[in-house]
Amino acid sequence: MALIGKPLYGTNGELIHDGKYGIFPFTVQERAKKSSKNRAVGTMVTKALQNVNREVIREMLLNKVIPAIISKWPESQPKNVIIQWDNARPHQIPTDDEFIAATTSNGFNIHFVFQPAQSPDLNVLDLGLFRSIQSLQYQSFPKNVDELVEKVIESYNTFKPEVNKYIWVTLQRCMIKILKAEGGNKYKIPHMNKKKLENLGTLPNVVHVQEEVVTEAVEYLNTMFRPASQGNHDAEEDMEVDAD
Repeated sequence: MALIGKPLYGTNGELIHDGKYGIFPFTVQERAKKSSKNRAVGTMVTKALQNVNREVIREMLLNKVIPAIISKWPESQPKNVIIQWDNARPHQIPTDDEFIAATTSNGFNIHFVFQPAQSPDLNVLDLGLFRSIQSLQYQSFPKNVDELVEKVIESYNTFKPEVNKYIWVTLQRCMIKILKAEGGNKYKIPHMNKKKLENLGTLPNVVHVQEEVVTEAVEYLNTMFRPASQGNHDAEEDMEVDAD
């Protein structure tokens, strides 16, 4: 499980936080049941978890993810944190007292939201991080799970804040593309020569969207859905007709 946030820069352009909060493997330590040429029976070996279920996710969040966020969160920033994840079946938000206490400890207010369905470009991990660290990790040739985990973590740590910044700009551009596509995903990921713009000092931190693009998207949504109050009124009229 990987965590990435938007990198933070000071007023003079100095890096305050690189946006990296950690990457954690779903692995378990077990004793080898048989001897081999590489290890004796009883040796502790690392194995990948075969069933990453709801409880495994809860333990990962409780013991790794939330503590990492709290320990690395910049002190100058508000402690309202939103974690976005995809709609995988095990991704269910725990509601027990222990978990709620963890998400509200030390003055934090940590909430979870789900990535919109069928919108892979709204996931920063898939949009750039995983592709980047995979390209680095594929240059190695791990012989076992321990070496694989080591190389993946090394690739994550090598991931540059500048590249992370570019991904968040691309995310905003994808949001605009989705608005123009009326919520669809039939568009090409926009490219804007971000490195060149940064060298020129014109790379935006916040990408502004034209008002008419938002207006057109809202008008389209209004043709697809009707307000709840209107739906209730129509239902009452239907009931009256049926009663007559």
